[in-house]
Amino acid sequence: MPSTVWRSLPLRFIYLGLAYLVISSFLGILGLFGYYFKPVHSHLMLAGFVSMTIIGSMYQLVPTVTGTELRLRGIAEVSFYLTNLGVLMLAASFRGLIPFYISGSVYVLGILAFAAVVLVTLTDMKLRSVAVPFFVLAVILYLAGTVYGILGLAGKVDFRIAVHNHLLTAGWIGVTTFGGLYELFPMLALRKLKSVKLAYFTFILLLISLPLMLYGFQKSSDVFVTLGGAGYALAFILLSSNLLLTLAGKSETPAPLDISVKFFVPALLFGITGVLAGLLYSDKFIHAHLMLVGWITLTVMGAEYHIIPMITWMEKYSERLGIEDVPMIGDLFNMKLAEILLVMSVLGTTLLLIPVTRVAGGILLFGTFLAFTWDMIMVQRR
Repeated sequence: MPSTVWRSLPLRFIYLGLAYLVISSFLGILGLFGYYFKPVHSHLMLAGFVSMTIIGSMYQLVPTVTGTELRLRGIAEVSFYLTNLGVLMLAASFRGLIPFYISGSVYVLGILAFAAVVLVTLTDMKLRSVAVPFFVLAVILYLAGTVYGILGLAGKVDFRIAVHNHLLTAGWIGVTTFGGLYELFPMLALRKLKSVKLAYFTFILLLISLPLMLYGFQKSSDVFVTLGGAGYALAFILLSSNLLLTLAGKSETPAPLDISVKFFVPALLFGITGVLAGLLYSDKFIHAHLMLVGWITLTVMGAEYHIIPMITWMEKYSERLGIEDVPMIGDLFNMKLAEILLVMSVLGTTLLLIPVTRVAGGILLFGTFLAFTWDMIMVQRR
């Protein structure tokens, strides 16, 4: 496994992301038992698992969907070391071991390297993809959210934790997921996207609603927060409607529904519930975990059931195709286990949201993430 993973920069990011997922979810369980690991847990989950997975996926998807090659490969390699070192240093900073300005600076340098690679690669794109504007906006928000956090810790700006959180969650992670779903959902469902125009309209809504919401948080204005949140919720509902109508359309082949899409559908339903809960319900735990565990994590798991086997197959078997018998991409992971983990993910997320079953939900999700990580490791050995 090490040689295959090490040859592929996207896989390196993604597998380290899985390590962060296991560690952060374990710390989350400890938090449910009263141990205080919240900042480390949240940053290992978001800056570690989710962000490393997104970066690795972008390094694979951006060249693929735009018909070009990844540019600035040397800088891309540097971004791997800087971002991961930055994540570990940030975790140490929250335990008082390293000054934040040092760990934050390392992480920002890694993000700058990543942003340069993606943006320069996009200048050479030959194919048009609806995901591109979402990815560009997401990278900008990633930089903005991280720099805002560093400046806040240094006392250089009037820091608001809600602004920092939403720049990185609703902005960087959310907007990336919009773009990724618009690209992957129709492709893996073997259907044409119901409405490309509606997809671009959701992008415009995000461009308007995110600044309104962020301004409201910065100025402590409930009116602007509500307006921005309503716009974001509308964009999410339109995204979900577009994708679910796509799924309701006629398939281009009689093949069974891809496991990735089976994860995407409940993820969207959790996301709709999450954005509405953010507007109508005051419990931040429920809103945050509906969005970050229900929507984002299930979406990431679904995407990785495609991305990890696909990259692995290309690295190990593409040159041997037609010369000897090689496995299909779907043979590289355990489909029965994937179906079980889908049920466990939905059940675990649901239990996590109910106070009396919260611990049980956390433990079930931890077991799910462990089994998922193990199966993704076994992809390299099949």
